[in-house]
Amino acid sequence: MRLLLPLLLACAAAPPTDAAADGAAYGAALKAVESQPARADALCAGVRDPALRGDCVTAGAEALAHTDADAAATLCAGLPDGTPQDECGFQVAERSGDATRCATAGRFAEDCRMHVWSRSLAEALPRSTSLAEAEPRVQLLAEAAGFTERDPRPWVVLARYLLGADTPLDRSRCDALVEPERRRVCKDAARDLFHDRLNHARDTGTFPCGGGPLPSLLAHSEDLELDAIVAARRTADLCP
Repeated sequence: MRLLLPLLLACAAAPPTDAAADGAAYGAALKAVESQPARADALCAGVRDPALRGDCVTAGAEALAHTDADAAATLCAGLPDGTPQDECGFQVAERSGDATRCATAGRFAEDCRMHVWSRSLAEALPRSTSLAEAEPRVQLLAEAAGFTERDPRPWVVLARYLLGADTPLDRSRCDALVEPERRRVCKDAARDLFHDRLNHARDTGTFPCGGGPLPSLLAHSEDLELDAIVAARRTADLCP
């Protein structure tokens, strides 16, 4: 026991490791950033680990983006090039709701743009909006978000958002769109949505492989293409 006691005391008095000290500095910095997000670069400077420091500064940028997106973007610009700066840019764009800021998200720029677009569309349009009503409004919103006129992605998101609430799924609603190409994109997006629903039924074991009617999730208006998809997938992967 006399030999063990000095060892136990030495362990109890051992100073924290560098990693533990850095973790403590990170926690303290995050706490300070909560009340002073504009000073995140200075408050986080004592954190040695680059990933933790980047996360600390990004926390300040996120908090600041709601009220001062330009100042938040300046914080991100002070981070090293690469993942820390790209992630910070993504967060600022998302928190500010400004899709044009996704240009600063680097490798995450396209994911950022679509994420912000999906959220802004949901905020701008009730799900009860008809496609005819939505078309001119979405065109303006898409232009403001930096999408080109021929980019199909805003219309894919619109179709999945508005038709995704439908039971039964009714692709004929797409015919209300004025532009023929948008009608095609809409119907293709609804078809892909139907595939997603089939995948869900397969993965949850709710597809009626033993016969009987389709579950309500797979209900759809008269549509020969969707009927053909069910027939083809029944033997291919739904009920192998």
